[in-house]
Amino acid sequence: MAWRDMTEQELASRPEARLGGPLLWVVLAAAVVSLVAIGGGLLAFDQLRVIGVRYMIAVGFAGVWSAIFVAMTLLRLPATPVVASAGFVAWIAWRFAVALWSGAGWPLAVDLWAEAVLAAGFCGYMADGVRPNAYYRRRLPAA
Repeated sequence: MAWRDMTEQELASRPEARLGGPLLWVVLAAAVVSLVAIGGGLLAFDQLRVIGVRYMIAVGFAGVWSAIFVAMTLLRLPATPVVASAGFVAWIAWRFAVALWSGAGWPLAVDLWAEAVLAAGFCGYMADGVRPNAYYRRRLPAA
């Protein structure tokens, strides 16, 4: 898709240039994940330890990824879509490795395929969605 830079008038008037719609919902969900991961780690670390180090890493990574995504979004950093997508893919790769190491079988395979579908949707939206491109990169599709 071809993109063009937004004008100053478009930046001030277009709703896509503001945090809203599906992008807002993703950011709010990530904020909740971050808060629960941090709060749970501080208030109930013993429950985290029980799931084993492999899953502790996955939970910790998800919490850190979520916090970084929220912070980058609030700072409107243009690299946010790429960094967030790479983090999401890395998290799923780790979960896949854990599934292989643990020999969990088909239930985790179904879980991982579903996560891969979600990751593909997220990465596609962040790369080609009008709102992420307008919000982070200040550009719109070229007519």
